[in-house]
Amino acid sequence: MNETYTYQDLISLFEESIRKAQDFESVPDDLLATKPDTSSWSAVEIFQHIVNFNRIYLRFIDRAIRNSKTLPTTKKNSFSPRFAAGYLVQIMMPPYKMKIPTITPMKPDNSEAKEIKNSLQELIETNKEIIEYLDEAEEKKLDLNRIKGKNSVFKISMTVTEFFLVFDAHQRRHFWQAEQTLNKLREHSP
Repeated sequence: MNETYTYQDLISLFEESIRKAQDFESVPDDLLATKPDTSSWSAVEIFQHIVNFNRIYLRFIDRAIRNSKTLPTTKKNSFSPRFAAGYLVQIMMPPYKMKIPTITPMKPDNSEAKEIKNSLQELIETNKEIIEYLDEAEEKKLDLNRIKGKNSVFKISMTVTEFFLVFDAHQRRHFWQAEQTLNKLREHSP
């Protein structure tokens, strides 16, 4: 059930997220800022939510790496999530069937048109930061499975591998949601 990842596999996940975010830059601002209905988020609100989540997870990852002893890899630089985290990643992946309630710190700020490009740029920047962590970990040959940190959102301890994979799955989930939102709006436009 759980896949194995190299440093480069993990880096590729976040490079793909950067490309995904850049693809949204070509969508007209008014479409990105429009909600399909009153109970849904606009695409830009979805991006703001991703950025809020990413910032929190960047702090978790930074704290875990900073507070750990340098733990060199014992395997051939490959990493896997444990069973429970692997399952969490799996249920977060699109197309998802289970809704997960959004906690207050991760709710979007607004859907002002002027914030659209900023939200997309911040989203790209958080992914670049993750890639920097992975580059540094690879350079130091850190064992991402042995470095653990506290996830204050889920109230559990996670390996850095798991933090990276949950970060990625969450983004994929919401990129898919943004695409669905835009498709709804396009279907209902004159």
